[in-house]
Amino acid sequence: MKLSYFDRIKINSEEISSKYGFYKYPTRPFIFIYLKANKNKRFSLNPLQHQLYEDCQCAYKLLNYIGDSELPSDLDFKQLIEKVKNNEPLQITQDVTQTWDEIKQITLKYIEQTMKGSSAKNVRATINKVSADKPSFDWQAIIKWLKKYHMIDQRGFLNNLDGLEQIRQAIKEQDGKEPDWLKRENLLEQRTLHNQSKGKKTRYLTNSDIGDIRGIPTRNEAEKYFDKIKNDFPLQTWCLVMMMNYGLRNHELHHIEEITSEDEKSSTEFGWVYVAGEWRTKSKFEHWTFPIFPEWIKKYKLKEDFRMNQDLLRKKAKMNIVSAFDKTKTWTGEDPNDRGVCDNNSYLGNWITEQLRAKLPKFRCRIPDAKGVINKEDKPRDIKPYDLRHTWAITVATDKRWSGVSDGEAAMAMGHDLSTHIKHYQRWISSEAIRKKAMSNIKFKDYLD
Repeated sequence: MKLSYFDRIKINSEEISSKYGFYKYPTRPFIFIYLKANKNKRFSLNPLQHQLYEDCQCAYKLLNYIGDSELPSDLDFKQLIEKVKNNEPLQITQDVTQTWDEIKQITLKYIEQTMKGSSAKNVRATINKVSADKPSFDWQAIIKWLKKYHMIDQRGFLNNLDGLEQIRQAIKEQDGKEPDWLKRENLLEQRTLHNQSKGKKTRYLTNSDIGDIRGIPTRNEAEKYFDKIKNDFPLQTWCLVMMMNYGLRNHELHHIEEITSEDEKSSTEFGWVYVAGEWRTKSKFEHWTFPIFPEWIKKYKLKEDFRMNQDLLRKKAKMNIVSAFDKTKTWTGEDPNDRGVCDNNSYLGNWITEQLRAKLPKFRCRIPDAKGVINKEDKPRDIKPYDLRHTWAITVATDKRWSGVSDGEAAMAMGHDLSTHIKHYQRWISSEAIRKKAMSNIKFKDYLD
């Protein structure tokens, strides 16, 4: 049986090292090429026809040139075909980075230099997963990969989006441009869809506004627990009391400065704590925070034993401070423009978490209602150290002693912005206080006839 022109070039094309193959539709005259890794991905070589010898030869020459190259989205086949027919040199603008193994290596190197170790954990997981699966370098294939593991409203979906964004940035740094198959605008669109889906899913659910809060101890509950453990676990007691009294994150215990003494000359008041910003902690900015129970400073020797306990804590879990300019290098402090970045805050914070989980007696509490009242019929739950930070915020919002502290001031003392504060603690922010605040500034009745 005599082979057609097209069948001949199709057979010969198997000798070409290419990720593409030839295809023809029985009812259509034009030659197509398809992506071998995804046979549904096809490109028409219109006007080349599979019944014409010269067109088949031109298609073979074109495929031989393309080889394993990525086809950019703006590729004009008609221009390339004209160049082939006229024996002109061919040039395809293509992505420089071509394999998932390459992408994995440059992205890991990129995040090593630009991200804190704790922040990079989820990104590394995404890089390992996507490079192992090796989806096609096509945005639709990337979307399919994203939805393979998580629903769009799940946290894992967002984590993978964050990982893909780091891949995009790493490729852009390497090649001088973002890849056509992974554009920032596409990632942002998926992030918006995730946020919308998540909000719709939980908007009207009971307790959807309290997130991971497990329990909020009252002052009496906390003191009873701390008094019970302070002799056997003095360091752990100091850590937990500091977190609850000052609203600190676990790892911030390593980075805070000593509790202030009163100094009229410098206008410094007694009892405040300084927390460094994002170069050392998770806080968005450096800030000062105050104690919700000032009496605890003396009762639990928070100031008196500060240096001893913080030094001991730093020995139990050692900080890794790296250069802000290159996180693969240790910080020396010699460059005044380099503040140094803490690269292992997750590890630091995990020390006290593990102490409460596995070593200390159980600390069980309930969650108060919007007025700060505990329902004794609710079942107590084992709390985590981070719940003590939540306790600070809820106490400031519900305790009459702190009624003069605005939501903005409370947010600042916790090291996050007002929108974050309201998002997490809205149910405890008094609706009565909101009413009074709104009506105190707007006097429209003055304009009534």
